[in-house]
Formats: sequence, C-alpha cells, structure tokens
Amino acid sequence: MLNSSKPQRSKNFILNSLPQDEYDRLHPHLERVELHQNEVLSRIREPIAHVYFPITVLLSLVHSTMEGETVEVGATGFEGMEGTMFLFNQNSAPWQVEVQLAGEAFKLSTEIFVSVLQKSDVLRQKVTDFTYLKLIQLTQSALCNRFHTVEQRLCRWLLAAQDRVQTPELLLTRDVLATMIGSTRPAVSIVTGTLQTAGLIRATRGKVTILNREEMEEATCECYQIIKQEFARYLQQN
Repeated sequence: MLNSSKPQRSKNFILNSLPQDEYDRLHPHLERVELHQNEVLSRIREPIAHVYFPITVLLSLVHSTMEGETVEVGATGFEGMEGTMFLFNQNSAPWQVEVQLAGEAFKLSTEIFVSVLQKSDVLRQKVTDFTYLKLIQLTQSALCNRFHTVEQRLCRWLLAAQDRVQTPELLLTRDVLATMIGSTRPAVSIVTGTLQTAGLIRATRGKVTILNREEMEEATCECYQIIKQEFARYLQQN
C-alpha cells in the first residue's frame, strides 16, 4: 500500500493531500464520527445531507432491483470521500451509501462542502481525481460480476476491502459477501470453505481473516490488479 509522503494531518487521503490553507478552511467544520455496520448514510436519488471522508470505515455503494436484489457497485475507504455527485451539480446519487465495515470518518455538511468546492480549485481537482478512480472501479466491477467466477470475485472483493481498511480481519457475514459480489449465500459458503481449506483465509462466524495475500492475488481475476494499479497511481499523483 502506498502512502502520501507528507506528514499526516488526517488519515483521509484527500484531506491530507490538501495544502495547509485549504485544509485549515475545512478543518473547523469537520466532525469526526463513529459509523456502524449497515448504517445507511444516503439513499438512492434522495438529497444528500452530508459528505463523508472515511478514516477507518469502509463504505459500500449499492444498487437494488425492483425485486429487492442488491449488489455492490463500488466502495470507498480512506482514499476518498462520498459526495462526489456535487462535482456535477447533483445533490443525490444513483446508489445507496451503506457502512460495510464499521469505523471512523469525517462528516461535513453539504452546504459547507459545496461552498468550499466552488472556491477551491485544489479541492475540486482532488475530488475529480478520486471520481475518476471510482469510475474505473465501477466499470471493472460491472465486468467482473458478469464474466468472472464467484471465487475470483470474492477474492477481488476481500483484497480490495483489506487495501482500504488496512487490516487482515474483516467483520463480514456470508450474506453480506454474497450481496457485495452479486452471488448467493450457498455459493459464497462453498467458496469460503474452499479458500479456508487452501489456507488463504480463516472464516469464522461474522469474520473473515486473510492469511495469504499472495496466493489470493493469484486466485483472483485481472480485475483486482487493474484496480490495484490505478489505486497506486492515484495515491502517487497526489
């Protein structure tokens, strides 16, 4: 995992990469909050009240069919923020934002964020860079969910989640994992059992621990490497 060479004022990458005067403009308005698993931060096409800059939390962008079937289309961790739709003068998003892995984030009212965004070319560029990374993730996830096996998709998701929260232990149920990769609980249970037998993970009730990243990267599809490379490039250019 690559990190910014600057001294860290915040563990959120966007905030930490801002010049000092830009950071000082936002800092008095940032509220550090603890977010809980399954908490809904914004709903599809409903006005967004706050934007969030993750610190240790992992946020999922999920979409549902009319029948209620749900799949994750993207995720955001310490590298970014949720509220990028304001770049396009939109105050709602085509996905629901949920807390997938509990943790901390900075919370900021949309009014203040939009006001600063309109005045700050630097912040606008940082958010634009992250939005481009998110678009790559969205398109790669769509391709992956259509063409790759449950095992490949599960390995991709677990590796990407660990990249964002930077811990080998992920507090997740098999039901959640099935939703995240667009599969079923029985299929995910079979694959987690296979991966556990091979020594790649340890799966207990409500928790998955990655034991062997190298072999997991070999077991996943090319989608993970593409996203990983873009992730590294994004961190380097900022």
